[in-house]
Amino acid sequence: MDYQTLGRTGLQVSAVSVGTVSLGVDRYGIEVPGEFGRPGEKNAINLIRQAIDQGVNLFDTAPAYGVSERLLGQALAGCQAYVATKVAIPRDSRNHLETGPALKRAVTESVDTSLRNLRREVLDIVQIHNATVEVISRGEMAQVLMEARDQGKIRALGATVYTESEALAAVQAGCFEVVQVPYNLLDQGMAARVFPAAAQQGVGIMVRSVFLKGVLSAKAQWLPPELARLRQAAESLRDALEVPWETLPEMALRFCLSSPEVATVLVGLRTVKELQSALQAAAQGPLPETTRARTPGLALTDPYLVNPCYWPVP
Repeated sequence: MDYQTLGRTGLQVSAVSVGTVSLGVDRYGIEVPGEFGRPGEKNAINLIRQAIDQGVNLFDTAPAYGVSERLLGQALAGCQAYVATKVAIPRDSRNHLETGPALKRAVTESVDTSLRNLRREVLDIVQIHNATVEVISRGEMAQVLMEARDQGKIRALGATVYTESEALAAVQAGCFEVVQVPYNLLDQGMAARVFPAAAQQGVGIMVRSVFLKGVLSAKAQWLPPELARLRQAAESLRDALEVPWETLPEMALRFCLSSPEVATVLVGLRTVKELQSALQAAAQGPLPETTRARTPGLALTDPYLVNPCYWPVP
């Protein structure tokens, strides 16, 4: 396993890290006939521990991921590994942003609950979940998290975002040491401006959505009719790279590893077999330059295709 410093956090993190949403919730990604939901607790804990045994040292979770935090707390007991969790943006009954004491109370309670669930004295990374430009520019949530850092509850602050404008706002804010962004063969938008800006500011880059919820795998064949254009894009990409469906995830992972600004690639896993496949792909390293030279022309620019928030299905 290769390791890289995560921006100015100073944390040496594994090139492949594990996203745990599919360990905590039953429905995530493209549904395939006959496929199970999240694994049982025993299997999930075994998966996490096998990942640690093979060099993975960063796990990403969130309160919104069902039982994910609690599972990680059990699985990582006595192990040397980093955890990145999140805090949801507090909103009132009218869906307006909370401010003042209500915001501080909600953020503080979230951090304290995560500490208990994860069985930790300090959280390595706490990210504002789905941070918006408005939330970042206001700075109130970040201020509460910085106070928690001063109290020794948090080591580093981060933000998870969807768009380039949100990512750039987080990078330029000065208080975030980590930004988590979507990045994959079909969604390469962060590479042009966000990656170099983050590198200049010493902000660590974590990338997610490597397989675009299964689109960059054989699961694309089961995309619903409403996403026919996305399936066609995946088929065209596979043809252009001259690989079968079974090899496409390997290419997708190696593509993300090819960007030197990326410190770690989050891979969502359900089974030990998926873990082994991801580690075997990572062991092959970045894509050959001749292959990577073809990838820019394969990307999509339509947010309604590359952003799952816009998909007309769960």
